[in-house]
Amino acid sequence: MIINPDPENSVRLEALAQQAKRYALHMMRSTGSVPPTVIADTADGFIFCMPSGMPDEAAKDRFADIARFLAIAHNARAIVMVVEAWVRMAKPGIQLDTVTPPSQSPDRQEMVVLMLEDQARSSTGLLPIMREDSGVFREFGQSPELNFTSTTGRFTGLMPKHMPSADEVAMAKTQLLKLGMCVVNQGNDPSLN
Repeated sequence: MIINPDPENSVRLEALAQQAKRYALHMMRSTGSVPPTVIADTADGFIFCMPSGMPDEAAKDRFADIARFLAIAHNARAIVMVVEAWVRMAKPGIQLDTVTPPSQSPDRQEMVVLMLEDQARSSTGLLPIMREDSGVFREFGQSPELNFTSTTGRFTGLMPKHMPSADEVAMAKTQLLKLGMCVVNQGNDPSLN
C-alpha cells in the first residue's frame, strides 16, 4: 500500500524528528547517554515521558503500554521513541548473524534509535554515537534520511489508527494515572517535563 502523505503531516513529522535529535544531542552532551524517552506531538506542544529505568522485559512492555496510552490520552498527532541501543548492521555479501544479540557482537555499533510514527506511517532513524578514546561523547555520525516504511517490534504500532473517542481518551487517562503517570508540564523544553 502506497500512502501519499499530507504535506502538513510530513512537515510535522520532520519537526518531531528534529526535536528528538536535539533532545538526544542535549542528553548525550550533558549526561553521556540518552534515557529511553517517548515524545508526543500534541496540539498543546510536545510531551516528554521518561521511565525511571527499564531493567527487564516487563518494564519495556510497560513503557510501550504507557506510550500507547499517552498517544491516546493526549490525541497525539505523532510520537517518537528515543532509545540508546547496540545495533549490528548487515554488510554487503555477508549474511547477518541473527543468533548473537547485538550487545554481544564484536561488530556492534552504539546508536541512538528514533522510532517515529503517526497514524499512517512509521520510520526508524539511526544516530551513530561517536565517542573519544576516553569514552566521552563527541558527536553523532552521519545518519541517513528518514525513510517511511513499515516497521515491527515492541516500540512500534503505538499510535492509534483512528481518532480516539472521548471514552477511549478517558480510559487512557485513567490507565496512565493508575500507572502513576501525569503530565507535570509540557511544551518544547524537556527539562520542564
